[in-house]
Formats: sequence, structure tokens, C-alpha cells
Amino acid sequence: MSYNISAQQAKTIARAEPIILDETYAIMKQIVVDANAGGYQTIVTDGTTMTESTPTITITGTTINPTITGTPTLIIAGSTITLGTTGLNLNSIIADINDASVSGLVASKNSSNQLVLTYTAPAATTWSVTVGAGTVNTDVGLTAQTHTATNPDSVTYFQVWSGTVSDRGKQDQMKQVIDYFENLGYTIERLTTTATNKTFGWRVSY
Repeated sequence: MSYNISAQQAKTIARAEPIILDETYAIMKQIVVDANAGGYQTIVTDGTTMTESTPTITITGTTINPTITGTPTLIIAGSTITLGTTGLNLNSIIADINDASVSGLVASKNSSNQLVLTYTAPAATTWSVTVGAGTVNTDVGLTAQTHTATNPDSVTYFQVWSGTVSDRGKQDQMKQVIDYFENLGYTIERLTTTATNKTFGWRVSY
């Protein structure tokens, strides 16, 4: 027995996905915030699948249940963090890193009790973070090197919009977002995020 659906039915199925829903919800949520503040325009340049411009980089130490002695240092993102001020076990290492309040950096541990460093890269043309030659590296299983984020999907959406990549699915998803807001009476456009030059942001006027 064959099962056939029309082209329009296929499009309808393809469009019933969380990406479009999440994108429109995030934009509308910001519109409500801006309108309540007396604004007549909303700009969304990050925080959605199509606009993400601050991806995260995850670095995992190779040592299980690391411990330290003395007050060794962790060097990351140009900051030197002194450890050992609250204790010498993994939980204390995590607390000392987080207490240092390095912008974009959060320390945690995984199920194997290894140190996990999550860094939110700022909007820039290159998304990376460097772990320097700190004296704690051997203890926690880190290597002095530069870590670069994998390009988020937003880069591909930008490339499709700018015409350097062909992807009918992503093109249609963006069109659905535009149609949604235009049908509600808004003016919506895409603008290059100049901090990255490889992602775009939504500008909605009302």
C-alpha cells in the first residue's frame, strides 16, 4: 500500500518544528519587554538558534577526583585564578574558580568527577578561549592551549541568508518567522551582527 502526501502537506509537516516556534517566541518575548519599556523597536542578536553569537566552549579536565596542594593557579581567558583558598578537593576547586567571577566562565563537574569549564565566548569574529600554563594544569588534567568553539547553527542561517550556502529548509524557516510577524503587522528584517560578521540579528519595528 502506498502513502502519498502533497508538496504543501510536506511543507506543513516540515514547518511544525520547535526551531520556528522557539524563534518566534523569543522575539515576541523581547518585544513585550521593550514595548513595556516604551520602545518602538526590538533587536534580537543572540540567544536563539538563528541568531546565536555567543556560543559556549566546554573544556573537560582528564583527572578524576583531582586534588591540589598549596595555592596553584589556573590561567584562562587572560585571568589568573588562585586556587586552594577554600579547600583542596574538586568541589573547592570549582568554588574558587566560580568565586573569581571571570566573565563567561563557569566551573562544574561531570558524572565522572572531572573538572568541567564552560566558557561563553563573547560576540566576536573568532570564538575562542585560551588556557594558559597555570600551575594547576597537571593536577586537574588541563593542557595549555587555545580552544575554539564549533560554529553554531546561526552561522549557517547567516550564510543561507547572505546567499553563500543553499539550504531550502533553513531558508523556509526564516521565511516562516518573517511571515509570522508581518502577518501581525510588524516590520521585521535581518541585519548582520557586526561584532561577528558571520551571524545576523532580527530587527522588529512597531
